[in-house]
Order: sequence, then structure tokens, then C-alpha cells
Amino acid sequence: MPAIYLIRHGQASFGQDDYDRLSSLGEEQASILGSELSKRITDFDVVAKGTMLRHQQTAELCLAKFKLAENAPIHVESAAWNEYDHQNILAQFDDRLATAAGTEAYIKAQKNPIEAFEKVFNGAIDRWITGENSTGYIESWQQFRDRLTRGLSDLIEAHSDAKHIAVFTSGGPISLLSQALLGVPEHKIMNMNWTLVNCGVTKVVASRGRQFVATLNDHSHFEGKQKNLITYK
Repeated sequence: MPAIYLIRHGQASFGQDDYDRLSSLGEEQASILGSELSKRITDFDVVAKGTMLRHQQTAELCLAKFKLAENAPIHVESAAWNEYDHQNILAQFDDRLATAAGTEAYIKAQKNPIEAFEKVFNGAIDRWITGENSTGYIESWQQFRDRLTRGLSDLIEAHSDAKHIAVFTSGGPISLLSQALLGVPEHKIMNMNWTLVNCGVTKVVASRGRQFVATLNDHSHFEGKQKNLITYK
């Protein structure tokens, strides 16, 4: 059974209208990740990624550091690995946060912007998870949870003979799957989500019809002289 490497995308353009694009730092993170992973893993048998641009850019830059084997990996692109719509979730919590510009204006007006953002974001996620007035959400928490757990099981079933599977995705999906596999209560998911590093790697091992978290949020490739590359957005 395979080992699945859940890879969070590099730093995106947070706060911009076009958030779904790697920043220059995010591009550097993805390249360094590829260099380090290629030392540990000869090649991936399967490469899965979400349909978001930041997933695809991270995958391309990371995999460019691998020497192509005689048999190139199977590539699978699926919206199952996409992030939740954070702007929609914020909008349902407070209509002043319906756009990136509105969110930025609100946060900047607060005495402690970082603390204020964490407070409203946590509140918005809590509301989403409880299902309060769920008709306004593009995707409910239950739907998000179902698509991720189904996405992982379908990937493993379809490629049960693979040894190494890379999945380029986002912090939300990685947090959800880790939370579920580790038995962490749902309302604690943001405690995990906030700590996930851009281009961090969470390894899930599949064995005998079950999945186990082997490593969570590994970012040793950014430690030491590379610590300036540790980001969380």
C-alpha cells in the first residue's frame, strides 16, 4: 500500500484580489522542497493535485527538481483537493468581509490587525463547522469533509500498487484529513490549520484498509539557514 505525501502549496498572494497565485517567496519554497524531496524519494508513482493555480504551480516547481524516471508518474488533477472558499465563509460570518478588499480594510482598522484577523477567521470557521444557517455557504462543512475523505480513499483504491503518491493541496484539506485520522475534535481544527507551513509535508501511510499519519507538517527543509522561508499563508 502507498505512502501519501500531502504537500501544502507555497506562499500564495494573501490579501490580493488574485490570491490563487504563488508569491515569489512561494515559488522559492516549492523549488527548495523539490530539491530536498528528490534526495529522499527517487520519484513519485502518482502525482495528484487540486485544480487551483497555486497547487499546479507548486507541483510544477517542486517536480522540476526530480530526474524523470523511465516511466513518468501518473498525473491526476481533481477539485477534490481544493481548499474551502474562505472568502465565502468569512462573508457568511460578517458581510464586511465578503471581498478581499473589504477584509483588508476591516483588519487594518483594528488596533491589533493580526489578532483581529485570527479572531474573525476562527469565528467564521466555527460557524461553518456548526452548520449554523448553512444555506448561505457554497460548500457546507459536511460536504467539504465528505469530499476530502472520499478523495483520499478513492486515490488509494485507484493506485493501491503505488509506493509513493504526492498530493499538492492546501492547508484546509491537510488539516481536515489529519484531524480525522488523529481523532482531533472538529472544533479544534484551526489549532492545527494555523500551524501548517507553506510547502510543509504531511505523510499518510495506508495499510490494510486504514490510514495513519506518519509525519505531520514536516518542514525540516526550511530549518537552519532557510528559516526565513517559513510562512503560514
